[in-house]
Amino acid sequence: MGLSRRERREQRRKLLKEKRIGQLRAFEQHDNAYESRKQHKGFLKIYDRHYKKFLIITITLLVLALASIGYKWATTGDFMNRGVSLKGGIVMTFPVEQPVSIDEIKILLKTRFPGDDLEVRSIEEFGVQKAVMVSTDNIQSEKEVIAALEEKIPGAKENASTETTGESLGGGFFKQTMIAILISFIFMAVVVLFSFRTFIPSMAVVLCAFANIVEALAVVNLLELKISTAGIASFLMLIGYSVDTDILLTSRVLKSKEGSVFDRILSAAKTGILMTITAIIAVTIALIFTSSETIKEIMIIMLIGLSFDLINTWLQNAAILRSYAEGRKAKPAPAITDDEMIEELDEEIGQQEAEEKEQELEELKQDSVQAGEGSEK
Repeated sequence: MGLSRRERREQRRKLLKEKRIGQLRAFEQHDNAYESRKQHKGFLKIYDRHYKKFLIITITLLVLALASIGYKWATTGDFMNRGVSLKGGIVMTFPVEQPVSIDEIKILLKTRFPGDDLEVRSIEEFGVQKAVMVSTDNIQSEKEVIAALEEKIPGAKENASTETTGESLGGGFFKQTMIAILISFIFMAVVVLFSFRTFIPSMAVVLCAFANIVEALAVVNLLELKISTAGIASFLMLIGYSVDTDILLTSRVLKSKEGSVFDRILSAAKTGILMTITAIIAVTIALIFTSSETIKEIMIIMLIGLSFDLINTWLQNAAILRSYAEGRKAKPAPAITDDEMIEELDEEIGQQEAEEKEQELEELKQDSVQAGEGSEK
């Protein structure tokens, strides 16, 4: 038997009330997801409301860095200051018993060899000068440079040690290191994309690592530091340091369900910023106390790159992830009128009545079959 008109009306009212309560709860949960914004003060309050505007800072930095590198390439034919190990040349080391002025040696060599790309460094141990290192891209000027330094460093000719890298060999090293960086980027992108299986967050991680390297290279060029194979290794290390905080942030925002998206970003920032600052402190200590020029080169590049990583991760990547996460977040169903809801409820009740009738028919068939079997017996 179907429902009477009165029973149908009562059932409709009951379901209507339940749906309205569910709709109100959905709106309440949606509003509660953003209540944490009101609790923040100072910079966090400004960042919470205007986080997309901070992307202007990171985009400007990246554009300026690319413009700086492009200008260097257009004017010099190279996008970085390559050292002897990457373009060929000779490195001469002269032990000293008494401290000598590096500035005077630079002036002397620049005057004698104006067309050569010369670099002079002091090798120290515990603050005491132990040797002077001179590098030049002109292999043919080795004897002339040594003879010129006899004026400033007694015994330079007898005690000098030289290390020569051919132009083709240096160019080969440079090509191989560029291929290594490109391959590392490709594999890094594949691993990140496989881990999160979402395009926008994965590309945000890759963009952050790319920005760190480009901006660090631009600053290194402005400082006129020569980059050797050790410097290339530091850029590869920088990729790893960049990705770890980005993966931490992305995992916390996408996989955690506690609190609002902004709360998850703040939770990840407490750990990620502490990790980066710890690395910066360690790099700074190594830079201050080391006497190795190779280690100094690595630490300088790492220090610059990690500083940019703080900006790119927590202003750029966090903003992209937040916009993505809040954009895909399920929104509460829009409010509908009572008439529309009643039509939906009538359909549901009609389906329930049809199912009940089918069940009654099945029961009647079973009863008739059982009755027939009983009469035969």
